[in-house]
Amino acid sequence: MFETWEELEKSIENCHQCKLGKTRQNIVFGVGNTKAKIMFIGEGPGADEDRTGTPFVGRAGKLMDMAFQAVGINREEVYIANVVKCRPPANRNPEADEAVACLNYLRNQVVLVKPEIIVLLRKCSIKKYFRKRIWNNSI
Repeated sequence: MFETWEELEKSIENCHQCKLGKTRQNIVFGVGNTKAKIMFIGEGPGADEDRTGTPFVGRAGKLMDMAFQAVGINREEVYIANVVKCRPPANRNPEADEAVACLNYLRNQVVLVKPEIIVLLRKCSIKKYFRKRIWNNSI
């Protein structure tokens, strides 16, 4: 486990544990309040996110911002991350081995944020990556 955000981000920048590291433009680390009470976790970055290095800035990000506004949440109050930190080609769903390669990075983000609530976005995030067999090591 990394003790600081800087160490964690540097490790992800240097990561090539799966094939996604070969095709990315940028890592998509995470964004927001690092002491947030609410953490949102998506599956993986799309083209806009890969280009900017920021999660949820494309169409999904615009929808997220509208939903936040509707319920009175300020985007800067929450922390937003993805299961995988690099864009899957053609915006396909991340494969299980890619998610497993990134899982310790995501765990470390959760440990550093210490959110009270974690919101998993999309069915794929819940079904594939957070089964007991993968998430069984306590964080």
